[in-house]
Amino acid sequence: MKWITVILGIALLLTPFLFGYSGTSAALWTCLIIGAIITILGFIQSYKWAAGVGVLTLIAPWILGFSGISAALWSCLILGGLVVILTGYRGFLSGQPNTENIQQRA
Repeated sequence: MKWITVILGIALLLTPFLFGYSGTSAALWTCLIIGAIITILGFIQSYKWAAGVGVLTLIAPWILGFSGISAALWSCLILGGLVVILTGYRGFLSGQPNTENIQQRA
């Protein structure tokens, strides 16, 4: 799961450049910052936090006003949705201990 989360974060980092909406500053910086955060959270295996950031990714187009740019909207919805589903399952529903629980016990 670690590498899937990291790949999703990197994909979010690259989407403004791949889909041509890097000229829209709100969409660009949202994808860069949230993509970097998801990538870092994937590396440290903090899946509950990654799921929370994924929810922010889902609502960011409407809050920050770039929902009219279809490429940015769908990038956030698809990648954010995948992050929420995958990391949310791993962090909240799988029953497997993650590094957050291990670090608290030590």
